[in-house]
Amino acid sequence: MADIVGNDNFLKQEEESNSQFNLKFIIGLLLQKWQWVLVSVVLCLFCALAYLKYTAPVYSASMKVLIKESEQKGRSFGGMGLSEIGLLTNSNGFDNELEILCSATVSTRVTKRLKLYVSYYLEGKVVNHELYKNSPILVDLEEQFLDALDAPISMILTKKGDGVYMEGCFDTFNPDEVTYRGELKTLPASIQTPKGTLLIQRNPLLHTDTLGREDNMNNHVLESWNKGRDLYVTINPPKYIARLYSLKKLSAASTSKGTTVANVSVVDTKRARALDYLNELLVCYNEDANEDKNEVALKTEQFISERLNSIKDELDETEGSMEDYKKSHELINLANDANAVLKSTTDYRKELVEIQTQLLILKSLMDYMDAPENYLQIIPANLGLTSTPLVTPLINTITQYNEMVLKRNRYLKGSSESSPLVAQVTGQMTDLWPTIRNNMASIYRNMETQKTSVQNEFDKFSGRISETPTQERVLTNIIRRQNLQSELYLTLLQKREENYIQLYSTAAKARVIEEPCVYGKVSPRTSIVLLVALILGVCLPLGIFMLMDMLRFKINGREDIEQLTKLPILADIPVDKDCMGKRQLAVRENYNGMMEEAFRGLRTNLKFILKSGEKVVLVTSCIPGEGKSFIASNLAMSMALLGKKVIIIGLDVRKPRLVSLFGLKSKKQGIVNFLCGDEPDYDLLDAQIIPSGVNENLSVLPAGVIPPNPSELLSGPMLKKAVDYLSTKYDYIVLDTPPVGLVADTLSIATVANVSLFVSRVNHSLKSSFQLINDIKRNNKMPNCNIVLNGVDLTKKRRYGYGYGYTYGSGKYGLYGNYTEGSSRYVTEK
Repeated sequence: MADIVGNDNFLKQEEESNSQFNLKFIIGLLLQKWQWVLVSVVLCLFCALAYLKYTAPVYSASMKVLIKESEQKGRSFGGMGLSEIGLLTNSNGFDNELEILCSATVSTRVTKRLKLYVSYYLEGKVVNHELYKNSPILVDLEEQFLDALDAPISMILTKKGDGVYMEGCFDTFNPDEVTYRGELKTLPASIQTPKGTLLIQRNPLLHTDTLGREDNMNNHVLESWNKGRDLYVTINPPKYIARLYSLKKLSAASTSKGTTVANVSVVDTKRARALDYLNELLVCYNEDANEDKNEVALKTEQFISERLNSIKDELDETEGSMEDYKKSHELINLANDANAVLKSTTDYRKELVEIQTQLLILKSLMDYMDAPENYLQIIPANLGLTSTPLVTPLINTITQYNEMVLKRNRYLKGSSESSPLVAQVTGQMTDLWPTIRNNMASIYRNMETQKTSVQNEFDKFSGRISETPTQERVLTNIIRRQNLQSELYLTLLQKREENYIQLYSTAAKARVIEEPCVYGKVSPRTSIVLLVALILGVCLPLGIFMLMDMLRFKINGREDIEQLTKLPILADIPVDKDCMGKRQLAVRENYNGMMEEAFRGLRTNLKFILKSGEKVVLVTSCIPGEGKSFIASNLAMSMALLGKKVIIIGLDVRKPRLVSLFGLKSKKQGIVNFLCGDEPDYDLLDAQIIPSGVNENLSVLPAGVIPPNPSELLSGPMLKKAVDYLSTKYDYIVLDTPPVGLVADTLSIATVANVSLFVSRVNHSLKSSFQLINDIKRNNKMPNCNIVLNGVDLTKKRRYGYGYGYTYGSGKYGLYGNYTEGSSRYVTEK
């Protein structure tokens, strides 16, 4: 039960150690490597200050704009708004206007107006300085070539006398190759290039104090240019610059949910350019919006002009026919018929003319809609259709349809045809188009019926004047046709004037309610840059040293073991260069040296671990060369110095070491002779035990002859019987076992042990070995596991700033005093 509880505690400690950040490791590393950290911090801060000095600051400018809502929002359809019957929604109208405001289309207009596609940089000592409006030389590409420009044009200008010397690159496929070199002796000048005509002139505003000035640099720019500093000019495709602004630099957002006021902001490295951009942005946006509003009027004007030309030709032909008829028949005045007949005839004629006028207008509209190129386009409105209960719904439907066309066109400027809003409006337009056409056809048929009825009545009264001369009837028909054409012509002229008034009285879509203003620098932020530099200066060297520490595959001290396992470390065994021969017993009687103190500590800690009646201590390691036999021998010697009877048993039967360690002569005596028997022969076992020769209380039971089947012998019952027998004769039994990472013999031997000691050696033991040790502890494969750290150089500082600070023998013992060899007197060191 105790083993299970101990194993659970080990698992909890292991999980906690894996989840916790080793703050002690970081602090220790910082204290040890503080010189490198200080140098790194100074270098990083120096780089940060250089970055702040030579990086162009980015400023933010913003303005507040009121975007007006549509005046015909949801105009009635049969007395009910489209939004009310679910055909149209304006919930996202303001968001769409913001998208249009920040679109690349509007930004392209602004870019071309302000010529932002041309960038100027004046050569500096460290970095080049960007110029805006204060470049000594202005370069531009003729407007007709801008839209076709697909790659930047770069050039370098140098002042030479009254002109300039220019090197330029106009080859898109070889941007690093200079394709033009030449001197322009007089300015302004033009150059023919593969990309178009370049215009080069002096800046007329450079010498003024009111324009083109930013941070009072005009004089400095002019002096630098006159001293021969180069001017770097780049002409970029306007669409690239416009997309840069619309996607990265420009932003617009509503100030609150209940208003259509937008806060428009732009970031730029030049304050003046940011303000100019915002001002011009509003102008271009209003122009774009007015073009959308005027699209209906322009279409209507085009339709009316075409109809006027056609009707004018017809009217001229009719009037010519009347003139010719009167001349040929010598007609001047016509006899008047009876008043009643004439009055009735006149009334029906007038009604017939009105109906015919409406029919002609409807016929023109139907022909317009039947044309494939006009599908889903603006339908001309306000052409003179009489507002009757039959015609009024058609007029309202046409008005609503035209509003949808305008809205769809505006959506397409900020979205694609596949967007949900565009698809919704397109679907509604598709549904309304045949409805409008069918309504026109229905109304046309009804009017045809009315015309037939009126014509019948008119014919009835006309028959009553059959005696009227033929000339009069012919003349009457001509006059009727003339009146019809004249009325239609006058109606279209009136509508054209009304359309002109609407075209030139369009109000702006948006207006400024808070003028553009620069609110300060947004980047780089000095405090953040310095803080990042400070953090980087501290973390960079620490990260490098931590990475170096992580890449080591061998342990370097106690700290590594504490990170790799939660097993207790019983002792740190130092390096003793005096014990390098075959006789490697470092613990000697009546000595008070470094090694003796180290093994006294191990012995003392071991006594706290061993419970009453427990005597057997197993010493092993994961790989050869870690000093397990050395630790086992000296631990046994240290126990024997207490006056206890101790025996050390060599169970590393594959590679025995105890004979050479103790300088024994017989190599055939050993425990193997006892283990090979079928029945325990304890007299034979006693005969294999050899006195150590270094202390009368210490005995040695070596391995003996190397057997052919070591695993079978060590896993058999004879080993337990031998240990049980020796436990009755000795106070402590130390087992020197094979490396547990190479053979399975040690796991079999562990069944007879009470405590297991894993020996790890500095700069020799592998970190990966502790996975095996933790697995053994986790699965209770060996009893009461502990660690002994061997090969510690106590004369050196431990890692991360913590020193051992003591030596032994005649040397210094920390801050506590000196031990004189062979003496127990304690002397305080001052």
